Amino acid sequence: MFFILGRPRSGTTLLRTLFDAHPNVATPVECAFIINMSQKYGKLKHWTREDLLSFHEDVQKHIKFDTWNIDIEKLKTDLLSFEGEVSFQTICKLVHYDYISLFPKEEIKWIGDKNPVYATYTPLLLELFPEAKFLHLVRDPRDNIISLKNVDFEGPFTALLAYRWQHSARKLFYIKKKHAGQFYTIRYEDLVSEPQKYYREMCDFLSLPYYDHVFEFYKKQDEAMKKFDTDKIMKYHKSLFSPINTAKVNLWKTQLPDRDIRITEFVAGRWTKIYGYERKYKWPGFIAMLFSLPWLIYGSSLYLVRDMIDRLPFDLKIQIKNRGPVLARTFVKFRNPDS
Repeated sequence: MFFILGRPRSGTTLLRTLFDAHPNVATPVECAFIINMSQKYGKLKHWTREDLLSFHEDVQKHIKFDTWNIDIEKLKTDLLSFEGEVSFQTICKLVHYDYISLFPKEEIKWIGDKNPVYATYTPLLLELFPEAKFLHLVRDPRDNIISLKNVDFEGPFTALLAYRWQHSARKLFYIKKKHAGQFYTIRYEDLVSEPQKYYREMCDFLSLPYYDHVFEFYKKQDEAMKKFDTDKIMKYHKSLFSPINTAKVNLWKTQLPDRDIRITEFVAGRWTKIYGYERKYKWPGFIAMLFSLPWLIYGSSLYLVRDMIDRLPFDLKIQIKNRGPVLARTFVKFRNPDS
């Protein structure tokens, strides 16, 4: 398996699509069932029929699992065929393998899994899949914030979004130092500037043959519209229906207010430069610091709350997680009551 890591709106869906278009790779739409199911099933070595039926029921409770278009009865039959000595990892791979892709497949050599939350759960993924590889995509935090503010993922709070970018960048930096051979890091700006070059490097990293035809993924628009929620596709992933381009690079220079630039650069700190992005200001100023500090406290507390939620019983944990971030949901509801 390989996992695609990165903040939301960093190009991870583009990268997932490129690999899903590869005939030897199965890369489903994001659904973090591995993380949530590991607490309940991760240590199972011998699976009874009851365990497999329970797993089959629980995996369907996850938000976005319905977008995989899996034949649920076939999945049940496939799972029941693994009764006996089998690992949690193998059961997870089976679920991925049953995913129905838009793209034609030959022999599946790699299973990919993409989810923005994986950036903060990478140690657990390494524990579950010690041989896994990781494709880490990073984007200029200032452009990332513009993109996030255009959707309703986390609320339009600049300092909080910058803190989450910094938290992800920092955590993955130190994890990669310990597992360098398992990580490939690519900047969004480089990927969209020279997609063939960097996609070839990633294929080499995974020991996969390189195919040019994957870059015609955008021609699947009609099939995608039939398979997925049209409104959501056009709201969040409209760019996937066009060839790869650099139209969304450096938008912050003209679209991000000066105060937001200062806040972002203050919160992201030295990690901006570590990942190859030049800061506009050497010193952001006291106002940016004052605006940021409450959100830094709030942001760090969110990760503590998340860790507490992860320890809850499975059903309660899933109910809470499927409702999403409370602050973002509250803001969106206030801004658009029909949302």
